[in-house]
Amino acid sequence: MNAKGAWAAFIVAALLLGACGQATPGTGHSSATPALTPATAQQLTAVGAQIFPYIPQFQFYATCIDFKENGAAPPGGHDYSACPITDALRARLQATQASFCPCEQNPSTTREIKVTPRPGGGLIIVQLYGRVIKVEMVAINRGGKLLVNDLPGKGDVENGSSTPIDFDPKPTPTPTAPPLPTAPPGTGSRVLKVPSYRQVYVLSCESAALRMALAFEGIATTDKAVLDIIGSDPRGPVFDSSGMHWGDPFATFVGNVNGSEIALTGYGVYYPPIAHAAMVLGGHVLRSGQNIPPAELYDAVLSGHPAVVWVTYHWVRLTRKDYVAFDGKMVTYAGPGEHAVTIVGVQPTRVLINNPSTGVEWIEKPTFEAIYAIYDHMAVILA
Repeated sequence: MNAKGAWAAFIVAALLLGACGQATPGTGHSSATPALTPATAQQLTAVGAQIFPYIPQFQFYATCIDFKENGAAPPGGHDYSACPITDALRARLQATQASFCPCEQNPSTTREIKVTPRPGGGLIIVQLYGRVIKVEMVAINRGGKLLVNDLPGKGDVENGSSTPIDFDPKPTPTPTAPPLPTAPPGTGSRVLKVPSYRQVYVLSCESAALRMALAFEGIATTDKAVLDIIGSDPRGPVFDSSGMHWGDPFATFVGNVNGSEIALTGYGVYYPPIAHAAMVLGGHVLRSGQNIPPAELYDAVLSGHPAVVWVTYHWVRLTRKDYVAFDGKMVTYAGPGEHAVTIVGVQPTRVLINNPSTGVEWIEKPTFEAIYAIYDHMAVILA
């Protein structure tokens, strides 16, 4: 939950496949270079594993960026020192503060590495999030070390410049079909004219999701205004024999809104403070809480009511690890990866989501319902 998207959604085109075994045009070197020995599959796989390392204590895969800081970017910008990359690629990544994948707030629980040895190095393909995202990289031999180089080329992500590229699919255009008010509950079609806003802070997805729902009522506000009403508990977590203890997101925002869920310096907030902020700002809350079934959300949208819902970042299935808060309340927890979005449309087989991190997206109902269940069907339905 710049935003979760800033860390999560971008990569530089320089990682993609280029011509191997020949000098880059314009360097002054002849293309008739001696034959180069390919790297071994084991060597290439090791480089891929360095770029996307496994974090055993949390049982997920992150990136080498900010690895020493446990995912929290230092004040001077991202730390790329743990990444096996060339100086040229390092400079380009630093210039845009780019990442390799959306792994900061919702790290992947799966990683598949496929390699193809090439003269002087090889091609590395890493698939994350159950093969939802594919990252292609070219490794070359520099001074006896295999490093990911900044050679342009084609892959799943295509761009001929060093402009950061959005991994996420382009939003599906909002359908213009009229509502079907006579359809059975949860099976009709309607799209509400709710504006799409991006979250302003790294972890302000809940505030941004509420902003969108309030805008449908004609109420303009900001992430900061919502956060000022909610307040925060800046304390970090503590651990004992029973597990983790942290702040209570049912009472206030937990941690730093510009922190990191991986580094446990920031988390989020749940429905009671969001519902309270909505009413303080002049909004009308029809229902808030947990155990709100998906069919009720669909019916709400069909009746003209958007809802803020709690899901996971990038729609990844996470395992619940509930904890007891400092105030003694049991907290529904599946972090890192908590996220909030606004549901603004419904069709028989899918829902339209205004995602404060990635924009507008259609999500199939089976996926939405499975992820929505992780936080016990938590939602705030507005007028």
